[in-house]
Amino acid sequence: MTHITPRLAGHWVRRLLYGLVAMALAVGSATAPAHADRARLDVPSATNAVNGPGRLVSSQTLPEGLWLPGTGAAYRITYTSTPADKSSAGLVVVAGAVFIPRGTAPQGGWPVIGWAHPTVGVADGCAPSVVGRPQGDIDFLSAWLRAGYAIAATDYEGLGTPGPHPYLNGLSEAYGVIDAVRAAPAADPKRSLSSTWLGVGYSQGGQATLFTGALQESYAPELDYRGSIAIAPPSQWRTLISVAQPFDFDPAKPASPFVFLVLEMLRVAHPGTIDPGDYLTPAGIRFFPEVQNNLCVGALVQRMAGHLNGEFFDMDAAEQETFTRLLVKDAEIPIVRHEKPLYIAHGTADTLVFPPASQTTARLLAEAGTDVTFRFYPGVDHFGIAAAALPDLLAWAADRLNDKAG
Repeated sequence: MTHITPRLAGHWVRRLLYGLVAMALAVGSATAPAHADRARLDVPSATNAVNGPGRLVSSQTLPEGLWLPGTGAAYRITYTSTPADKSSAGLVVVAGAVFIPRGTAPQGGWPVIGWAHPTVGVADGCAPSVVGRPQGDIDFLSAWLRAGYAIAATDYEGLGTPGPHPYLNGLSEAYGVIDAVRAAPAADPKRSLSSTWLGVGYSQGGQATLFTGALQESYAPELDYRGSIAIAPPSQWRTLISVAQPFDFDPAKPASPFVFLVLEMLRVAHPGTIDPGDYLTPAGIRFFPEVQNNLCVGALVQRMAGHLNGEFFDMDAAEQETFTRLLVKDAEIPIVRHEKPLYIAHGTADTLVFPPASQTTARLLAEAGTDVTFRFYPGVDHFGIAAAALPDLLAWAADRLNDKAG
């Protein structure tokens, strides 16, 4: 079953550089502390803490400056989850936050939103539970609190906790989302949280939510999952790379900061296969630790402004194909039947994430048997889509909660 609006008309810009810069400035207003290790939570290793994914490791009251409007109680949590690197032993500890609405919980407890955030960077100090959230995310999430949902917001693997962050690795992101929902009720047992939940994510988080919908039934069948909402999710990577050229490695072209983030993901997910040093110039090798340890996305873009690919990146055709192949392997949306319904929202004026790719993904998922609602929002760009789609998303979510069949 699918509900898809007419095909997007017009010509989408072929270059994404300005969109990347705009995204960085919009979501990266907070920068990492001078000593990023101080932003890392001091927690025990997962193997020494508790057994099994989705178990609470620690909980502490979130500083009030990081609360969302409408919050009755908020906690910074750490919990166990499944790592991106399956060759590693045991689990990892992931950080996140839990926001509980004001007032009395409904019968059965507050339903939960598993929130997947957009790109922030890969350094520990970029973790939203540590440094806070951009105003657009605050406004969006506050609306869900007012509508009567608790929020379990993962930071993703490696942000604010020991270990690296495998940016855009869909499995790692989805495990982090699901296990945050599993762990959230234990953060404050006196305030009732329901096992009923929906996944909601934007941009990178939209991609995470599409993975979440595909994995949830097999990974956490004990939860009462009702569906997925993916807002402007990146997908169809080979098409995006071919048409929009976000990873154009022409030495004379402006350098993309997101190449560094993807290299970190590939390094983490494919140890022994990818050595970032093979893809970087000497200057790029010197700069890479700054990306890994200190620079959130806004500061990263500002540092790279005016620089060219040839200053940082050194890739021949074979290395570029390896980069693309592994990115597609780790980040491409799985085309499988989701057990629960899916809503994909995308603005037609998005110059950061290719809008027709979302329509293609929606069509393929529908053909695989998923109940997909897809909608274009005319004239809406990447940064306005969450607010523009919000009334539709809240109504769609309410319908999922009222579906007695689950």
